[in-house]
Amino acid sequence: MSDLLFGPLGESILQLIQGISNMFFDIYFGVLTTLGNTLPILIILVLLYYTLNKELIPRLIYLLVFSAHLNSVAKIFFHNPRPYVYNAEKFQVTTNVLNQETIWGAEGFSFPSGHSQVQGTIWGYIIKKVKHVPLFVVGIVLLISIPLSRSYLGVHWPSDIVVGVLFGVILSWAYIKIEPYLGSRIEVWTDTKKIMFGILFSGLLIILGFIAFVLGTIFPFNESISLSDPGVWVETDLGTYPGLFAGIVVGQVLELKHVKFTTKNLSRGSVFFRVIFGFVSVVVLYFAAKGIEDFAMIFQSELVWITQVTNFLSYFVIAFCIAYIIPWLFSKFE
Repeated sequence: MSDLLFGPLGESILQLIQGISNMFFDIYFGVLTTLGNTLPILIILVLLYYTLNKELIPRLIYLLVFSAHLNSVAKIFFHNPRPYVYNAEKFQVTTNVLNQETIWGAEGFSFPSGHSQVQGTIWGYIIKKVKHVPLFVVGIVLLISIPLSRSYLGVHWPSDIVVGVLFGVILSWAYIKIEPYLGSRIEVWTDTKKIMFGILFSGLLIILGFIAFVLGTIFPFNESISLSDPGVWVETDLGTYPGLFAGIVVGQVLELKHVKFTTKNLSRGSVFFRVIFGFVSVVVLYFAAKGIEDFAMIFQSELVWITQVTNFLSYFVIAFCIAYIIPWLFSKFE
């Protein structure tokens, strides 16, 4: 199947978008789609958490992790191929960035667009929470440009980006409505109860993904997929976001009890130290997790579930370090 919702019309729209190709758009959309990747977003949110707002940013991170996992679940269920996988001759994934040929092929399934849903989630939340005109303008530009870049670069159909943005915005607004109720309820829990909630909820996220996977094999929208096919499990991500969620919850509970770092009245030296140390730490942790994931792929053919387990554990460690270990180090060095 091509465009899941728009069909042939989606193909025509995608060809029209790619028809405006030139060097400026190659660079512009290439840079923006890179900014929408996991690592840049993770770095930006973590540094804001360490230096700007300790209360607001964690709420956004919880929402973002939940949204990203729902996106993975939807992709598993619909398993719609990306444009360049559907027709490599018709839809271009190669651009010319500063006279260097760049291939923008992406892994996994297509519907809905993860980049688009993440942008809808982030800016839907920020624009509602922070009443700031310049920030609103920047948000609207990115909310349009980053999703559009995914079609321009040939890795998503038009319906992928439309549904991704709309679902992200709707999810963020719904979260804002129930956030006060959830916060007041969870705030009075004991630390043990909060940690158990984080672990159990991450388990429910994994189960939700597995159910979507099974339903996708029973009621395939496209060609049938098999649970015993290692290649299918490579395209499936059930562990990353539940691991992040559990790690953040456990780490934040321990940080609030033992560290209690603050972002108020920071000296320039403290801000500089936190930015540099936080940046380096997140990058090292991220690529270490990627290295473990690549190593686990060696055993994928015999143990189809191995990448799911390693993803969960790796990203649990990343989130735990971000939420607890690094702030603890701040308290020691500062």
